[in-house]
Amino acid sequence: MKKLIGLTITLPLLAGCFDANNVQNFDEAEVRLGELVQETIQPSRIENQYRANIKLSSTNLLELLPDINEYTMSVDVRDSARTEAVEIFTSSEKAGEGVDGIYVDLARQFNAEQFELPNGKVGQIAIRRIASGAAASFLLAGQNVPDGYSPSNLLWGQMLSSQGVELTEIARQTAPNVAGVVVQDDKVDQITTNGDLDIQKLLTVVTSGEFAMGYTNPYQSSTGLNFLLTVLHAFAQGEERQMLAPDVASAFEAFQRGVPFVAQNTLQMREATVGSGVLDAFVMEYQTFANANGLGGYEFVPFGVRHDSPLYATGEADENERLVLEAFAQFIADNRQVARQYGFNQNPSYQPAYELDDGSVILSAQRIWKDKKSGGRPIAAMFVADVSGSMDGDRIRALKIALDESANFVSSRNSIGLVTFNDRVNVDLPIREFDLQQKSQFLGAVERMSAGGGTATNDAILVAAHELLNFAKTHPEHKLTIFVLSDGETRNGLPLGDVEKVIQMLNIPVHSIAYGFESADLKKVSGLVEASYTESSTGSAAYQIGNLLNAQM
Repeated sequence: MKKLIGLTITLPLLAGCFDANNVQNFDEAEVRLGELVQETIQPSRIENQYRANIKLSSTNLLELLPDINEYTMSVDVRDSARTEAVEIFTSSEKAGEGVDGIYVDLARQFNAEQFELPNGKVGQIAIRRIASGAAASFLLAGQNVPDGYSPSNLLWGQMLSSQGVELTEIARQTAPNVAGVVVQDDKVDQITTNGDLDIQKLLTVVTSGEFAMGYTNPYQSSTGLNFLLTVLHAFAQGEERQMLAPDVASAFEAFQRGVPFVAQNTLQMREATVGSGVLDAFVMEYQTFANANGLGGYEFVPFGVRHDSPLYATGEADENERLVLEAFAQFIADNRQVARQYGFNQNPSYQPAYELDDGSVILSAQRIWKDKKSGGRPIAAMFVADVSGSMDGDRIRALKIALDESANFVSSRNSIGLVTFNDRVNVDLPIREFDLQQKSQFLGAVERMSAGGGTATNDAILVAAHELLNFAKTHPEHKLTIFVLSDGETRNGLPLGDVEKVIQMLNIPVHSIAYGFESADLKKVSGLVEASYTESSTGSAAYQIGNLLNAQM
């Protein structure tokens, strides 16, 4: 305020002139947020009135599978007059680079030996890097089925076989590994007995809210799937036939109330949690733990079934291709001593904590998780969509398709709103229960999106948070979350460095998907409150957003 000749003049609050990071708690952050939104950002509120037609048929993730070439060929060989190329879908910890490249390095060494087949051709191994759950989805859909499949654990093979997918076990163990709970040193005794995981202790402290536990999406992550089944098996007191019983589902729902974060994969989990210290424990494979930086002060406690990377031949593999897979499995066995160099085979004495006889239980367990993962609380979410000029063309078209298709993953008991942004922010749709009318208006707003202007990402996130907090005043039972979909770094509005403390203190997870680029800012903002950050091409946008909503909504 300035006084001039007896007059009081109110000066507008200018971006960059306000120390928004000088906040110490939620109440202070909420006050700062209101000032920023109302005085600095000043969003428009042109609410969409157009209602789009709603598809009455449901969508599942198998329908949204992207082109297989969205997944990298780590070793790329092709069939020829002299070559029998055998492609294996291989999980990420084996098909990457360096310590994550055991299959890549062994495949190249195997290929150099020129394994000769009875038909005179040379057998060669091709490696495609694809997460176990995503690979299982392609096999379930019968789409782009490879010759071989090596998930992290046997659970995926059991599940696929129970659904009629033809798999032949070539090797039960190729890269010995285990899954575990990574727990802060001073919390180990809360979940262990004599150094071993005490699942009943874990269930008790998480359910009571005394212990913050995070894990990964069991539709995509082998470790997440193993953890889900471990929990259900414990609630069923070791009786497989009781794992799907209503009382077990209810107990799992109560457990979920103590779980603040479910990441898409263990890499996201580690990036979102290490450094923040908010979670007392989270899940990870030992090979990743052994090779990770920043995990001093944490202990690894194994759980569930082993993660030994079995190798299967699929129904696509003919006799010669199976011979190549068998020869490759033998080559791996002959070179088993190298596994330790990559962080594998560090826990040879660990025995599985449970075994399943019926693989169909796994699919049913995933459905229980989908239904109960919010812990009985409805969710209120704001979608924050980038409509800046760089989104014009294929990107805005892909975003529209992705949001249209993935809207079917949102339960009608949840509440949804929409904010769009370029250099300005607009509230296209206030938060309301996602009934047919709200869904129709949401899809109508998506259909009418057009691209142009700059990129004020952080302004839009703050507006979304403001909308959610206002909604929560009359709907305190809802869990709050934000989904940001953007293709570029912030060029306009408030820089992240000026407002990150406000976002962090509000404690609203900001899940983000970056289109076609790596965003340091989006990764950072998602890491402020244990949320997921995902990079996506336009071709895989619908699948990535569908996965995210399947995990969070």
